[in-house]
Amino acid sequence: MLKDASVSGGFGDLIAVFRQSEPGERLVPALLAFACTAFILFLFYLDPKVNTYTYVPQEVIYVENWTTDRTDEEILQDRWEVQCLKDKLEQERREAMKELGRMSGMDVEQIEREAEAARAARGDVEVERPAGLQC
Repeated sequence: MLKDASVSGGFGDLIAVFRQSEPGERLVPALLAFACTAFILFLFYLDPKVNTYTYVPQEVIYVENWTTDRTDEEILQDRWEVQCLKDKLEQERREAMKELGRMSGMDVEQIEREAEAARAARGDVEVERPAGLQC
């Protein structure tokens, strides 16, 4: 199929078409066609180089040194302090989501009641806090 096709023959035909027409009549569309094709090929060249870097955040490890003579009560107190901090952050996030829901026109109290009913149905139980714990 391609045995009768040649690049030199194609360029010769292109030059013959340009000579038969008025000056500039076919030059502008031809230049636009070449420019569009060159631009698309340039984009294909750039594509593998764009958005290839993936950010990997560094892991931060915090280390605390404890003495070996810590009592169980001190260990539990430290754990509950961390849990209180987590609960505080979770409550702030929950309040922000409720505010967003209110701004969106949702009935956040109804959603909260349904979520509480689902927790009760699953059997999720709130862990009792130690008596002297203040968050």
